[in-house]
Amino acid sequence: MTDGRAHSSAYGLAWVAGLAVLAWGGLGLTGVQGAPRSVHGVGAASSVGDTPPPRGLRLEGGPNAEGWYAAPTRYRWAAQDRDGGIAWCQSGSVVAVDTAVPRTVYGTCADGVGRSASYLGFSYRYDGTPPTLDPVATPAVVQRHGVVVAVPRATDALSGVARQSCNGDRAPSTRRLGPHTVTCLVRDRAGNLATARVSYLVVDHRLRDG
Repeated sequence: MTDGRAHSSAYGLAWVAGLAVLAWGGLGLTGVQGAPRSVHGVGAASSVGDTPPPRGLRLEGGPNAEGWYAAPTRYRWAAQDRDGGIAWCQSGSVVAVDTAVPRTVYGTCADGVGRSASYLGFSYRYDGTPPTLDPVATPAVVQRHGVVVAVPRATDALSGVARQSCNGDRAPSTRRLGPHTVTCLVRDRAGNLATARVSYLVVDHRLRDG
């Protein structure tokens, strides 16, 4: 009876380990140095005393503060272990498809005897498309020493515009006669940047009238 129970227990552990491997594969996760493969390795963790599992689990290569990625990126989990050291940590690649629907991924790290930290998850969205600008200068023809206003008129269909400006938020110069050009810039919430230029003409009607 003892041998039968041991065999059933080992078979159950192997089945659970197999499900974990399938789950990690479905999320695009891999063990940085290879996850434990044998039932013996899994069973060894239960024989360790009260030594705590890895602690300080954290994510490296995560999304920006707004929760967005703007380019294909690798991410990985990292942790600390005071005793046996970290044997492996899970990692993965961002799904580089524009979407406003959050994707959630979980991962962990394990030490040399198979103890793993509690899973840590994060969610992200992806926007790899830069915003667009349609700048305009008003008026397009301005009297010397007059006032012209440049507006970037930026739009972003996915993550949204975070910041836009023309000429570094400075008033365009009208001191010199002739054509002038200023650069407008926009950044979306994912971090994508785009620029465009707009022109205006400075004239002096007094010279023409004279």
